Amino acid sequence: MKKTLFAFMLLAAGMCVYALGSNDSKAAESAGPRPAWAKSADEVTGVVTIYTTFEETQQQIILDLWNKLYPKCKVEIVADSVGTLVTKIRADASSKADCIVGGMFAADGTKYHDVLQPYTSTVENEQLFHDKSGYYTYWDVQLMCLVVNPKILKNLGVTVKGYQDCLNPKLKGKIILADPAAASSGWRQLQTMLACMGDTFDDAKGWAYVEKIMGQSFKTNSSKDVFNLVNEGEYAVGLSYESTPAGIISLGGAVMEIVYPVEGNTAMASGGAVCKNSPNLTAAKAMIDLCASKEFQDERAKIFGRPTNSRCKPTNMPPTDSFKLIELDHAYLSKNKDKMLEHWNDLWAKVKGR
Repeated sequence: MKKTLFAFMLLAAGMCVYALGSNDSKAAESAGPRPAWAKSADEVTGVVTIYTTFEETQQQIILDLWNKLYPKCKVEIVADSVGTLVTKIRADASSKADCIVGGMFAADGTKYHDVLQPYTSTVENEQLFHDKSGYYTYWDVQLMCLVVNPKILKNLGVTVKGYQDCLNPKLKGKIILADPAAASSGWRQLQTMLACMGDTFDDAKGWAYVEKIMGQSFKTNSSKDVFNLVNEGEYAVGLSYESTPAGIISLGGAVMEIVYPVEGNTAMASGGAVCKNSPNLTAAKAMIDLCASKEFQDERAKIFGRPTNSRCKPTNMPPTDSFKLIELDHAYLSKNKDKMLEHWNDLWAKVKGR
């Protein structure tokens, strides 16, 4: 289990990993009946480059399935936060990115459309969530959480059950959160805090809470830093997304625990898309189809994740309807994201400049 946990830690700094698919035709023979949604093995060849927010375990699930279906196509992986990945694509016309896997949310609107192209998956009719614009394909429903290090909390004499508890003076400097301008989980946490801690979304009361927790916290550009550094004992509490920390815990050897804020939560579909200048468009589309498939989502759900494919088996995570979910206005978030992030940056400068 220590090896498994170490594998999750390898990407904590947003490093790039390159993984190559198998060229062994025997891999395809062991795949069993070919899914109806899959392209033929002879149609998908060459190299497909995926830019992804997935950590190593999720990458391996993709690679295992891909190598069975498409042994003639190698996979190259570049892993980082979605903000960094999109910046790389925008800055480098020769990035060779074929698709973005992960980090694309229902409330993103047109924010990333300049680097993407529309694509409708071959299993779109099986999905519970759909992008009206036709750009994004979803395969996960993301809830938010707090990750806590119980040993540190015990030493501090602090109990954390939700957002309000994070304002305990004993936790000052012992909380880590992701920058919402750099990491999708940070943006989702900002949405959730504003939804749960205000009287109405994006009101003064909600932002007053955000300002207070800023005074307690350290900021990182990486979603992975949040749960990794809590697990390693550098911080007592982290504001995180749910799935990957839950996966690390389920595989054993983790110190951290997950706490779902008593004040409430928000849920949002997430997934990926095909890049506008994809060098291997056929393979890019095949990759998106794979991620949207029952086969991938079932394998992922064995460890973590809430599937969007209606044919998937139930996940072992707490049922979504067991949470006090607050509905988000996706159109409002898309329209006001830049304004809200600017307000966040101004508040952060104000708080840290005191």
